[in-house]
Amino acid sequence: MKLLKYILIIGFIFQAGIVFSQKDTTYARIEKLPDNAAKIFSWINAANELSETEPKKALDYIEEALKLSLSLKNIRGEAYAYNSLGALNFTIEKYKQSIKYFENSITLFEGLENEKGYYSSMKFIGAAHEKKEDYSAAIKYYTQFLQMAQIKKIEDDIVFASNGLARCNQALNKYDDSENFYQQVYTIEKNRNNPIGQVQAADNLGNFYETANDSVSAFNYYDSSLQIASSNGLTQQTNNYFSNANTFYSNRGNIEQQIQVNEDAITYNTTNNNTSGLNEANLQLGKLNLQKKNNKEAITYLRNSINLSDELGQLSAKEEALQAITEAYKEVGDYEQALLAYQQLVVLQDSIQQAKNKQVLISQNLSLELEQKDEQIGLLLENEKLKEDKYNLEISQQSAENKKKQYVIYGLTGGIIILLVAALLIIKSNKERTKANMLLELKSLRTQMNPHFIFNSLNSVNSFISKNDDRSANKYLSRFSQLMRAVLENSKHDFVSLESELKILELYIDLEHLRFQDKFDYQFTVASDIDAESIQIPPMLIQPYIENSVWHGLRYLDKKGQLNVNVTKENNALCWTIEDNGIGRAASQQMKTQNQKQGTSTGMKNIEQRLDILNKMNATSMSTEVIDLEQGTRVVIRIPFKI
Repeated sequence: MKLLKYILIIGFIFQAGIVFSQKDTTYARIEKLPDNAAKIFSWINAANELSETEPKKALDYIEEALKLSLSLKNIRGEAYAYNSLGALNFTIEKYKQSIKYFENSITLFEGLENEKGYYSSMKFIGAAHEKKEDYSAAIKYYTQFLQMAQIKKIEDDIVFASNGLARCNQALNKYDDSENFYQQVYTIEKNRNNPIGQVQAADNLGNFYETANDSVSAFNYYDSSLQIASSNGLTQQTNNYFSNANTFYSNRGNIEQQIQVNEDAITYNTTNNNTSGLNEANLQLGKLNLQKKNNKEAITYLRNSINLSDELGQLSAKEEALQAITEAYKEVGDYEQALLAYQQLVVLQDSIQQAKNKQVLISQNLSLELEQKDEQIGLLLENEKLKEDKYNLEISQQSAENKKKQYVIYGLTGGIIILLVAALLIIKSNKERTKANMLLELKSLRTQMNPHFIFNSLNSVNSFISKNDDRSANKYLSRFSQLMRAVLENSKHDFVSLESELKILELYIDLEHLRFQDKFDYQFTVASDIDAESIQIPPMLIQPYIENSVWHGLRYLDKKGQLNVNVTKENNALCWTIEDNGIGRAASQQMKTQNQKQGTSTGMKNIEQRLDILNKMNATSMSTEVIDLEQGTRVVIRIPFKI
């Protein structure tokens, strides 16, 4: 039931925001206007065209239109500029700013007669309040707009307002009112014979009754949705039914019906050559058969989904399919295929994460640029207010000379304050951008550690498999999977508990000892005065040094070596000492040269960069010291911690 509520909420948000994606923007009339006035509305119309694709450029156009409107005292131009600012801020999800500008436009439009801009602002201010989850205010504006739409007899807008009122009343648990509005929309769509509208209205009613625990009514409306969509050749809407029906039976734990629904979806989408629908149905059937332990059938469906995901470029669907097929191969005992699928999954997840990081960085930079531009518009309005104050001051000069001086002082003081505030905001914005970039770089470096660490560890699995040592490979893979879960969980966080990090290190050393047990023994010691549960440290800083000790020092010994890892507390820092009696750095480097191996350690470079960023961000002095011993190497790492 919770899953369906989340789906319903997402549907609400999509329906509230879809109006802007459909280019339902009010354009100002520019015919038969003086040159300057025509310029204002040309800029506004150009901004409306660019609001989705180039929001920064659109904001530049609106700023110019607003400047000219203010200088010419053109109330109509100023009102349309605020209307466009409201729509633009809605598009970039700045709903508080959107509401402010829509309120400004409504105030100005109320003094004008018969303007489309007033109608447009009243329409979208309700949607902005809904997005901000201020449902009472949204209901107020939706109600006013519904009355206006009914007077104008514009059915699309009547449907828009009624759906908004249904969603907001449902959010406030006013189910009777919500049901009435959904039923009104369904009636309107039936009366005007709009198949797409009927399907959407039926889906909304099905979701509503599902939330209200009326499963009979919910299923009847889902079934109506299917009949209308299929009879009118609406492929996307028919697939929406399959999705709703799958969720409906999933909430009731009826796997057999879920399988039947998705098999019907495959038949339908095969007939209609709908690759996207086929992919979703194959993915669902793969996961459902995996639940039922029909592993061979699950593998077939999941392999189909992986191929279709590649064809469609649907990375998230491919990620789900790879996760499921890895489990399916493990269930049937095909560990080689499970490993191959898992390797593909790791590469894909790394690619998805890098794309997300890049998109977040672009989004943050754009957001900061738009905020700065919005601040400039705010300063423009404040300066205009100052001009008006100054004008009023000059008028009053004739009656009171003393008041003039006082107003001048106030005006100058206000200007200085505004400039100071603007300067502080710009400085703050730059600092936040720098910090955001550093956080993203730090996250990227942490993310890079995962494939580096994973592929190194997977070499061990390959080694056991190549020797046909299935038992050792299985044992190693089982422990390795425990380690991976812990590593992937910790990599999401900037700081983790020392207890968690110690478990990961012990698991890692245990795995290396399993592979090289004839090469070294180890001892892991933590001082008794260290509270591992409450201490927080950055993750994955120590593992590369232990890895170096094993791979570049101990494994080349002719006899069994010794690895010692000690953790002590020095003031507000943890002192890690990693000591081995291996062949030492100089001999290791010579052996690398002789065998033509890579000389640069990705892990070491990564750790150095992370330490440098962490020191800059937190004003700390994390340090590492490498000491060459007569026999082996000692590394001392000091990491300040927090509680």
